[in-house]
Amino acid sequence: MNRILICLVALVASAGAALADQDTTRPPIGPVLERMLVDYIRPGYAAVNVAASDLTAAVTALCSAPSDENLQASRSAFRAAVDGWARIEWLRLGPVMSDNRLERILFFPDRKGTGRKQVQAAIASKDESVTEVSTLAGQSVAMQGLGALEFILFGSGSDALAKSEASHRCAFAKAASSNLVDLSDEIIAGWQDDADLVPVFLKPGPENPLFRTDQEALNLLLGQMIHGLDAIRDTRVSAFLDQENPDHDRPKSALFWRSDMTLPSISANLEGLEALFNESGIEVVSKDSAPRLADTIRFEFRQATDTAKSLEAPVSDLLGNAETREKLVYLDYAIKIIVGRLDEEFAQAGGLAVGFSFGDGD
Repeated sequence: MNRILICLVALVASAGAALADQDTTRPPIGPVLERMLVDYIRPGYAAVNVAASDLTAAVTALCSAPSDENLQASRSAFRAAVDGWARIEWLRLGPVMSDNRLERILFFPDRKGTGRKQVQAAIASKDESVTEVSTLAGQSVAMQGLGALEFILFGSGSDALAKSEASHRCAFAKAASSNLVDLSDEIIAGWQDDADLVPVFLKPGPENPLFRTDQEALNLLLGQMIHGLDAIRDTRVSAFLDQENPDHDRPKSALFWRSDMTLPSISANLEGLEALFNESGIEVVSKDSAPRLADTIRFEFRQATDTAKSLEAPVSDLLGNAETREKLVYLDYAIKIIVGRLDEEFAQAGGLAVGFSFGDGD
């Protein structure tokens, strides 16, 4: 069994211990998995690939002709790449889980600032190993992905990219963005029809190493959304917001604070998870027992997303204003509400064991 299948088996095993008996009267899960693959997974990673390619093109132009205009174009392309990745980053299954691809695309949280220190050291020493994709790909995961690129393009000394003396730094950015293209190419290939994963992903069965029943498959899909939402609260919002004491807020611990993409990336996270809910058609499993529940969940997603979109400003400004800080607190609560809807009401409506908490998984 290859590493992709092992990752999926482990995820199902950790989340599926308390499944209810299979209910043969429920709609089959096969069409849900098919829609998830065709309408969410493949388009999502294709969008990441396009954004990474656009970023590579923008950085290549910057390195060839350093200027303020080309630097701003590269920074805009970086923001678009962050947005694209944020919409599918919580899909923690399949080829993204092999060869450290997940961490190589985005290493976070990085509580000790390992990535920043390594990137700074490489720039300061003009380390040639970070200027070629082939050698950068073998470096620390913290030096390869979006976190490293943000520091290169927005961190201290980045304005020099508009001038020719920053050629090493620019070559580092070009290698890192090209590496993202390669990583997304590999992920896309792992979800093609001729890949080992796809046939077993689409057809639960007694001999299937991923999921033996429709209920196991449903558990996996629902768990992706719940774990993603929990992680947004725990590793994104809580990274900079202290619910109890504003004096303990940490604006510079926020993901993407240098590029002002902290809240926009959270907005994209939420929109991506709602898209997974909608595009997969998972609501079919609750239609008979709770026909209005899916619309309620969509409403809760909109509440959270609209709140996040109203806060798209530098994190330090948001935390420094009592009104916007209170909205951040509400955003955390709004995400918690969605988790509750999925973890309790939707799980039960879908026939999963009452009282089983997806949030206990990892």
